[in-house]
Amino acid sequence: MCMRYMINREDLGKRVTGYMFYDADSKGFTGLTEKQIKDTLNKGERLYGLAVDTEGNIIMDTEGFKTKNYMVRSGINSLAPAVDSDMPANMMYVVVGMKKEQGKENVYEVVNSRYARLEMPESKVKMLLEFGCIQGGVYFDGKGKLVTCEGVRVDDGKEVGA
Repeated sequence: MCMRYMINREDLGKRVTGYMFYDADSKGFTGLTEKQIKDTLNKGERLYGLAVDTEGNIIMDTEGFKTKNYMVRSGINSLAPAVDSDMPANMMYVVVGMKKEQGKENVYEVVNSRYARLEMPESKVKMLLEFGCIQGGVYFDGKGKLVTCEGVRVDDGKEVGA
């Protein structure tokens, strides 16, 4: 199954031209138009970070992948959050993987809104989540514990919740 994660929305002026996705299998990036996204989601395939509402509109997947915001690129080197917030940076991160380290802090694989793949310790992911800079893939449960969402690859390439 193809694991694709929404990274940014691409706009030309006020018009949405499409969305950029990270493909965990190829480790590359692909762009999809709104029509391609709707067709893919309506076939029952997953595009982590986005969903389609009952009226057929593309929305953030706030339930499954816990997407609360994402960056919109409207030109060279111009990123802005889709939802206005007091986020302290113009960079967001999508959590796509997690490695459990015996006796150590877990390490998370993330992709940022400038298309860099990084690894970071759990303490940094928690801090970024508190600041609103994690756009999806993890969330805090009711006890303040960091929880991975369905679609985040854990350790051996298996999905959580699959």
